[in-house]
Amino acid sequence: MSDAQNAMPTLETPKKAFRARLSSDAVVTNILLAALLFMGLYFSFESSAFLSLRNFEVILTNYAAVGVVAAIMALLVISGNVDLSVGSNIGLSAMVTALAVTQGNVAPGLAMLAGVGTGAAVGAVNGFLCAVLGFNPIIVTLGMLSLIRGVTLLVNSTEVYGLGDTFFWLGNGDLLGIPVLIWAVAASFLLAAVFTSFTIWGRFIYAIGINRHAAELGALPVKRMLFSLHTAVGAAAGIAGVLLAGRLDGASPGSLGLQLEMQILTIVLLGGVAFAGGRGRILGVVTAWLFLGVLENGLTLLNVPPFVQLVASGLALVLAASIDALGSWYQRLLQRRQARMRS
Repeated sequence: MSDAQNAMPTLETPKKAFRARLSSDAVVTNILLAALLFMGLYFSFESSAFLSLRNFEVILTNYAAVGVVAAIMALLVISGNVDLSVGSNIGLSAMVTALAVTQGNVAPGLAMLAGVGTGAAVGAVNGFLCAVLGFNPIIVTLGMLSLIRGVTLLVNSTEVYGLGDTFFWLGNGDLLGIPVLIWAVAASFLLAAVFTSFTIWGRFIYAIGINRHAAELGALPVKRMLFSLHTAVGAAAGIAGVLLAGRLDGASPGSLGLQLEMQILTIVLLGGVAFAGGRGRILGVVTAWLFLGVLENGLTLLNVPPFVQLVASGLALVLAASIDALGSWYQRLLQRRQARMRS
């Protein structure tokens, strides 16, 4: 019997661990949900505009592009990897899209494909370096963060505006009475949730995040899956770039997407996804996305200075780290309790 066949029983372990994680993930999500409700209650008392339907639409649309990437990034982080270049990738994809329309005179649909394809290509490069060659994803994507921003400035160092009615509708219009941006972010979160909860590939990414070596011994296509996840995150960044270009009716090479990677990572970690991989649920990421959107919107309504909002964002990242530690501690507690029950 081969080593792979001997190792096949280890595939049952992620299934059992997945059931155990539901309890720890639920605790983290409930804590965040309680904080979100408390914060919403506070802002509603402090500002009469907070509870308006128009304001909720503003919250969802302003954070929609970030949510699109966060939904797919969560899958990559669950697998034990990360992409810190998504902010610059968003900027490059938006610029390629804008130039395709304004200088290339291509059809809007082809310009969108060019933007998404650019993002996916960057993700594929990250995937080749990290998944196939085995380079450290933090170091690689940090390097790509600066490299891609520089490439964007080399491609075009000035702002580009005037993308036409199609892109304006994409970023500011609605479909069936619901903003297109909300449709996009809802589809991303739904796709990620279905993938993790109802497909065998979703269980595989948990297995890879828990123990990559064991997953390889279990004959899982580890390299292929990680490469695909990196490419998917890049494509999501491309979609976000196209959406932002439509919302702003253009692209700025130096500022568009700047520091969005930190917002995205904060959402993922705040949502209970373990930075080391192997733990997390999309419901928690959705809650964290809403949490940061409400936080930024509420502070803006209260006329809080921008530098104080920056402090609040930093505190949110620290909170994400504490939630990550809490989730890990609670998971170990559950494992010890289950071990005592079996003995």
